[in-house]
Amino acid sequence: MFGRKTLGIAAASVFGVALLGGAALAALAPVSTDGPEVTAGAATSTDLKPNHPDKDHPDKLKAVLDALVTKGVITQAQEDAILAALKDAAGKDKDRGEVLHHILRDLFGQSATYLGISPADLKAKLPGTSLGAIANATPGKSRDGLLAALTQASTAAIDKALAEKKITQEQADKAKAGLGKHLAEFVDHTYPKHERKPAAPRVEAFIGDAISVARDYLGVPAEDLMTALRNGKSLGEIADGVPGKTRTGLIATLTNTANAKIDKAVQDNKLTAEQATQLKTNVANVVTQFVDRKGSLVKAGSR
Repeated sequence: MFGRKTLGIAAASVFGVALLGGAALAALAPVSTDGPEVTAGAATSTDLKPNHPDKDHPDKLKAVLDALVTKGVITQAQEDAILAALKDAAGKDKDRGEVLHHILRDLFGQSATYLGISPADLKAKLPGTSLGAIANATPGKSRDGLLAALTQASTAAIDKALAEKKITQEQADKAKAGLGKHLAEFVDHTYPKHERKPAAPRVEAFIGDAISVARDYLGVPAEDLMTALRNGKSLGEIADGVPGKTRTGLIATLTNTANAKIDKAVQDNKLTAEQATQLKTNVANVVTQFVDRKGSLVKAGSR
């Protein structure tokens, strides 16, 4: 019969395999404080999953056990006990993996403490450099000192978890064995720069107070111009109604004014020649739309 001894062997097969391997160092992946995410040298989340052949193929295992029950080799109660033991072992492995993840996840915060600055300030310093480089540039600190501090803190956290029986001796040993390599990669990882590109200049910024320019071109009182606009006329229609003035002439005047402002911005090093060329290709179109607009033109032009 497939009795208590056989059940013990099945349970031992669960606990006897390598449980977490690099799971402890999976904590190096997402930094739990306000720090950036760390991927260099970090174990993936899949490292938290024990490598149990039986667990990877539960349906196959159950099929084998079902066949043994059918043949009378084991009882249904024994099969249920085996499956329950496997499920329980998997749950404990997961819990222990989460413990290891928890005790090592605050490496960024510990780095800030060693350097004597806030996590927010440390985060602001990181783009384009590494924790080790920042440590070397900090008076009285060093990359090796940071590495030693993190190693000591991580080792103490692992020992505490072991003493509280939250992890096994095997898991503690494996976690410590990988500390040197992974902590070094954590400290030496260079974080990418996230440069925010300035907003592209818009033509509207160089048209400016087009209503004032139009009023000067048309030579009409400001009150009369605003009244005509409020009555639903466009600037182009108003221009065509003023003796000696035209819609086309108004568009040319506004375009020339905008282009002059763009040229001045280039001279003042506020725009590149390439940006200026791109803007000028759009000036006439934007001005034409403005001149022909009705309704909301008064509000738009007064900003």
